Amino acid sequence: MAAAAARALIARLRAAGQRLGLAGALTLLSLAATWGVLLTYFPPTLLGLDTMTAGGDTPSFHHPIEHLRDVLLPARNPQGWDLGNFAGYTPYRFYFLPPSLAVIALSALVPFNVAFKLVTVTGVFLLPLATVLALRALGYAFPIPAIGAAASLLFLFNEGNSMWGGNIPSTLAGEFSYSIAFALAVLFAGLLYRGVQTGRGGRGLAVLLAAIGLCHPLALVNASACGLYFLLDPKHFRRNVGYLAAVYVTAGLLMGFWLLPLAAGLPYATSIHWAWRFQSWKDVVPALLFVPAVLAAANVVRLARGAPGTPGRYLLFCLGTTLVAFASATRVGVPDIRFVPFGQMLLVLLALDLLAAVLPLVPAVTLPAVALVAAIFGFVQATASYIPAWIRWNYEGVERKGSYGTLQRITQALEGAITDPRVVYENSPSYDVFGSMRIFESLPRLAHRATLEGVLLQTAVTSPFVYYLQSLTAEAGTSVIPGYTYPVTDPGRATPRLDLFNVRDYLAVTPKVKGALDGDARWTRVLSLEPYAIYRRVGADGHYVRVPRYHPVMVQTRQWKQDFHRWFASDDALEVPIVAAADVPDSERPHFPLASASPSELPRVAERADCRIEERLSSLSIEFTTTCPGAPHWISMAYHPAWHVEGASRVFLASPAFMLVFPEGRSVRLTFGRTAADWAGIAASLVGIGLCLGVRRVWAERAAPLPASRLPRPVLVVLGAAVAVSAWSLTQTAGSQYFYKRGWAALERQDYTAAGREFDRALLFGDHAEAAADALFFRASSLWRAGEVSAAQEAYEAVIARRPDSNWVAESRYQVGVCLEQLGKTAEATATFRRVMADHPGSPWARMAADRLRAAAASPAPPAP
Repeated sequence: MAAAAARALIARLRAAGQRLGLAGALTLLSLAATWGVLLTYFPPTLLGLDTMTAGGDTPSFHHPIEHLRDVLLPARNPQGWDLGNFAGYTPYRFYFLPPSLAVIALSALVPFNVAFKLVTVTGVFLLPLATVLALRALGYAFPIPAIGAAASLLFLFNEGNSMWGGNIPSTLAGEFSYSIAFALAVLFAGLLYRGVQTGRGGRGLAVLLAAIGLCHPLALVNASACGLYFLLDPKHFRRNVGYLAAVYVTAGLLMGFWLLPLAAGLPYATSIHWAWRFQSWKDVVPALLFVPAVLAAANVVRLARGAPGTPGRYLLFCLGTTLVAFASATRVGVPDIRFVPFGQMLLVLLALDLLAAVLPLVPAVTLPAVALVAAIFGFVQATASYIPAWIRWNYEGVERKGSYGTLQRITQALEGAITDPRVVYENSPSYDVFGSMRIFESLPRLAHRATLEGVLLQTAVTSPFVYYLQSLTAEAGTSVIPGYTYPVTDPGRATPRLDLFNVRDYLAVTPKVKGALDGDARWTRVLSLEPYAIYRRVGADGHYVRVPRYHPVMVQTRQWKQDFHRWFASDDALEVPIVAAADVPDSERPHFPLASASPSELPRVAERADCRIEERLSSLSIEFTTTCPGAPHWISMAYHPAWHVEGASRVFLASPAFMLVFPEGRSVRLTFGRTAADWAGIAASLVGIGLCLGVRRVWAERAAPLPASRLPRPVLVVLGAAVAVSAWSLTQTAGSQYFYKRGWAALERQDYTAAGREFDRALLFGDHAEAAADALFFRASSLWRAGEVSAAQEAYEAVIARRPDSNWVAESRYQVGVCLEQLGKTAEATATFRRVMADHPGSPWARMAADRLRAAAASPAPPAP
């Protein structure tokens, strides 16, 4: 029987080989060779080391995955709470879940650190395979898929950026989840084309699209936008709509357990909407992508003259939707640069589309194809510069750095429990010697202690306050979240805010910060390990639950995040928690007899000072007993709607972004559970699973052809409007950047008249165009430098009025005061400087305003006329 089974297996392999043919074998050989090239850079000897991966953001992902494994999955709530960073947050309510689950599953076979490394490189090795399968699904014959495997290296080894996503440098910087989603998006784009043409494969496409979204939502946008192409086919419009609806709706349902809680939680997330400023076209088309870009450009001309309905036309349309997504990104609060990698990969695919038209004209096409693959391999390896060293730096691990002993001494000094008072550290690039300058975001793993900063800052409601604190506690503040004013370094001002966050330990490294702490009686040095020092807060109570000094105040606000941030920046308001009036129902108003229209000018009614509180924290619960029922209890834990309370009527969102309860008795218990959006999402996912497991005939009927002679008029109207809006959006982005750069160049050469003219032209594209805020400010600056003081004052006031969310507001208001001073309007200037100090305390502009006021007070008053 064994011999018969062996003969049957051999026969099957022979039949498979015959079906594969020479072309298929050569394609597999090209794919294997591509993987071989990658393995020379990612050797198994490195990937197999049982060490913590270093480099960029990468170390910071270890703890969330271990927390998922050890706490959240056993609690049957993978989207639950993590105490480790940001004063608590939900790491898996936005993205990253499938790669984390893959690490956990793989760690059953290999050590966790090895499993983590293997998953981080998955996207890199997946892209060549995804490219081959996508090209085959698009209908390209040999040798295009074989060349495509090698051509994917042109994108992967692009060293033009290390944070846009998809390429090897971005993966090494920590964006491995995006890399996986990116490769799957390329695969989806190809399979969708074949699926719509054949009417088959819908269930698999739905699962694939859901996997993309769960890995990274922006890759989901790139992938799903490609389907709009099939709405342009009037002959098969109804068929295509039915097929796409089945795929997309099913994918949305499958993602429901994640998608609905994400949407419901957006008010408590942090938007990062900065726009990238390109210095040159070479930023987008670096050396490795220059030839594909030229070929793609030539192909665009060919496709414009060719017949519709070809794979090339489809790829060109996908490039167009990617450009639209890029131009629209900042308007919806996401980084625009995340959409560029998909566009770069589409340039490679469009170049291959041109080769598909040209190579059949060449005799003996196999030899030129092999030569082209070899040339790509050689070109990639010849141009790789910093990638090999970075790979070694990452995958040899944190433990193999020469400074690992120092890191161990620091973490041992901080060792404790995740529920202990928190640790803050001075942000510094000097930590890179430990493997990453962000290494101390991993304190929950390295020292089992909670800290403030973290890698998934968009998921946390407290991020604006954490990074305000970063500026106070570190010389190298990042000011990473746009739309907020950041202060100068001042550990003294930081201390009461650190007390709010229940911080006990402070790791410092620079002489300025250490000097400030050494001279502050509220801190004592407990470890000296030059240049590092650890300080401990003297007299801190170490409680997460406390009764505030003054009764909470209800504030009328339309933008609670900005007003709570103003409260946090005010030194005089920190002992009076505030809540947004809109969040307090009428039945709860008796708890808040005090109200204010200002977040910083607050009435004060003292609370009891003799309350005794005993608390017990775990990852998913907070329990405490109190001797002061009925009094407000302020909990130093980030607010989230999924916190449920027993022993109090409800949980209130209180400044800075903490929880506030009024105990009805001596005992209170808060548990992190699920919301209505969670349960609705779970139900939606179960429906999606049911559709995927449904009868095959249901999917076939959905894809049945229902031809139409022309596109329905409503569709034409919607498409026309979409084209118009997209064209204007692209024009705004390109035009505002173009004239802004011209204005900046004129400003640098001190041609202020020309600079103002160019900035005015940039503003023609709208106040919300990408460069509008900067153009407004530098237009005012040009007028000031040109000596047109009155016009400059009006221009600075325009910055404040037209872009109140801009980072330029504080400086512009200060400059208004300077202009008023120059115009002899002393009283108005004084009032303006005082407002700068009140609205932007701790900022450089507040200090400069104070200097102006002191100088004015010291100077003799002008004689009366």
